[in-house]
Amino acid sequence: MPNDSHLFENYVRRGDLESLSALVSRHSVWMLALLRGMLNSASDADDAFQDTWIRVIKSADRYKGGNIRAYLAIVARSVAVDFLRRRGRDMRFEPLVNENDEAIEIPDSSPTPDDRFESLARSDDVMRALADLPEGPRQVFLMRIEAELSFREIAETMDIPIGTALTWMQSAKVKLKKILGRLR
Repeated sequence: MPNDSHLFENYVRRGDLESLSALVSRHSVWMLALLRGMLNSASDADDAFQDTWIRVIKSADRYKGGNIRAYLAIVARSVAVDFLRRRGRDMRFEPLVNENDEAIEIPDSSPTPDDRFESLARSDDVMRALADLPEGPRQVFLMRIEAELSFREIAETMDIPIGTALTWMQSAKVKLKKILGRLR
């Protein structure tokens, strides 16, 4: 089975639509979940999914290599942000601060998110709970769980310090535990 880079190269160099179709199939589940979580709308997520692939196809010749999944997550996030802007949604991020207005760094104590969150990430309760999170923590959570990006890749994608990505992930986990606890 060809890897993602090989499939993408086949599409770019030869116009191989089967390779493109295989890429879309491989990445559709996590990408749709990421977009649904960011946009809180299945129909908007479907539209953004199509727009993401259109953008990827139009800019395929400019792709310089690297992690395809991370690249697709960057494009999908950009498309989702464009959708939110068109909708007029407020995109403010709410960092955690102490009484002196200094950013609070909360390191993630585990190398990966809890297995429990991974299994719950696709449930309807979690999707509803995600809608209640501030934009920054929600995007970090979705990129980590759905796109399986490293915190370094998330920080680069969102143009934030890695400490902020870690803080927002911890914040999302704490808030989701509270919200999900109320739902049960």
